[in-house]
Amino acid sequence: MLRVYKDGRVERLQGTHVVPPGDPKGMVQSRDVVYAPEANLSSRLYLPKNINPHQKLPLLVYIHGGGFCVETPFSSTYHNYLNTLVAEANVVAVSVDYRKAPEHPLPTAYDDSWTAIKWVASHVNGNGPDEWLNSHADFGKVFFAGDSSGANISHQMGLRHAQEKLAGVNLEGIVLVHPFFWGTQRIGYEANRKKERIELIEGLWCLANPKTTGFDDPLFNPVLEPRFASLGCSRLLVLVAEKDSLRDRGYYYCEQLVKSGWKGRQLEITEARNEIHLLPMLRIYKDGRVERLLGDDVVPLGDPKGIVQSKDVIYSEANLSSRLYLPRNLKRNQNLPLLFYFHGGGFCSETSFNSTYHNYLNNLVAEANVIAVSVDYRKAPEHPLPIAYDDSWTAIKWVASHVNGNGPDEWLNSHADFGKVFFAGDSSGANISHQMGLRHAQEKLVGVNLEGIVLVHPFFWGTQRIGYEANRKKERIELIEGLWCLANPKSNGFDDPLFNPVLDPRFASLGCSRLLVLVADKDPLRDRGYYYCEQLVRRGWKGRQLEIMEAKNETHVFHLLFPDSENAKSMLRRIAFFLNQEPLLSKI
Repeated sequence: MLRVYKDGRVERLQGTHVVPPGDPKGMVQSRDVVYAPEANLSSRLYLPKNINPHQKLPLLVYIHGGGFCVETPFSSTYHNYLNTLVAEANVVAVSVDYRKAPEHPLPTAYDDSWTAIKWVASHVNGNGPDEWLNSHADFGKVFFAGDSSGANISHQMGLRHAQEKLAGVNLEGIVLVHPFFWGTQRIGYEANRKKERIELIEGLWCLANPKTTGFDDPLFNPVLEPRFASLGCSRLLVLVAEKDSLRDRGYYYCEQLVKSGWKGRQLEITEARNEIHLLPMLRIYKDGRVERLLGDDVVPLGDPKGIVQSKDVIYSEANLSSRLYLPRNLKRNQNLPLLFYFHGGGFCSETSFNSTYHNYLNNLVAEANVIAVSVDYRKAPEHPLPIAYDDSWTAIKWVASHVNGNGPDEWLNSHADFGKVFFAGDSSGANISHQMGLRHAQEKLVGVNLEGIVLVHPFFWGTQRIGYEANRKKERIELIEGLWCLANPKSNGFDDPLFNPVLDPRFASLGCSRLLVLVADKDPLRDRGYYYCEQLVRRGWKGRQLEIMEAKNETHVFHLLFPDSENAKSMLRRIAFFLNQEPLLSKI
């Protein structure tokens, strides 16, 4: 989640990317407002579109999670969630930002959140600084809600409201999602939870509140708070997840609240079966339905930094699209290296159009000064392999139709240098990039010189364990092998040349001149990257440059999860350099 250095520096590795207000579905409008000018703190407001000028809606104050240390209301995670929630519930919402630990230890997050609530309450009489709240907020139906540490804050705000009673504000209800509560004594199934999960929970609390009295601090174990029964709302909804280490605290909270004599009129608890504190990649139902839980958000075109322009183009009669990226301020016929990028996701999830890949391609194109085609393809299990390979090759052929400057897209006609073409991808996208390199060697697209391939944390495997694979966590191995079986149900196993490419008789024919492979120290796939390079050299590959780069103390696709980390920035620069460097001879 974050790194804290000995000199006091803090590096946040997730939840730092800011997305602009807006809703791709066009159902919700949003904007940012400052609620504490002296601390430069803001909230993001959400309002359904197409409501009457003075229509009143329930008012939701939402407080984000992140262990008090990471995340922001302005990240894609929370912005997308609030868009969806506001559209579904038809409420006006205020998503509160607060200062984070360890630079701002507790109780700062509590105090900032209360300041935001008081700012919202200044609109009770319709003469506050924000017109949306003046016109549409129903202060007779106010709700506090949050997830994880945001649920912890929501509880504290309920206690504070009971004490301070903001005039004109009726706190109708509180929603606690996977609340971040704990204690010294183990309850329920906590003794059976994984040690590292317990250490994370307790470590985050000590980081967020270094002056705490311990894990029975009433801020962390709220049932020990003398004011516990005074929780100032009429209704309460608590949501827990079966496989969440915090699950039993949610039940215990509800049980003790009832026993305490709380005066509220409604208390509900809902448990999600087979779920964890964070969502899995996808669910497959017995009736064949597939529900993707990660990477299916679509963000609009654009670059907040204003450096890169983008557009979506259809490349196939199957209604398949790619997103094209081009640096701004180019000369009329300036040619740039052409990069094909294939997204990862185990062949089953993600898309070229989601916030993760759109932001990454914006940054990569700006850094490398290339024209890029980010290829979308059909995903398993509905479309098992080799469909992803075939779709990707179709996209490459469509782009190659611009070689002579008379294809359907003007950007490619005017700016793509087909003498400097690169394939790149991460995880399963790296697997696809390798397969496209083999296919190019066979089919040789006229006028296309495949200068290089970049494989980021490539999704390769095999039956026999190599390197440190035998020491990797069992569940990580099961995920790797399970994804492969899901993506390619007709595969002949983990030594299928599509999964273990060194067993492909065509392996050494890889049709590029240069190759860059990037691996991560703590990635279970790490040793496959090294093995791939070693075997490519031994098999007599004719390329003139092969490099491998390892990121220490990093996990799989860390550069996408934590794009602002120093290692991610270093990797971005290394790829950009590779795409622009003059040919040279290099060794592993």
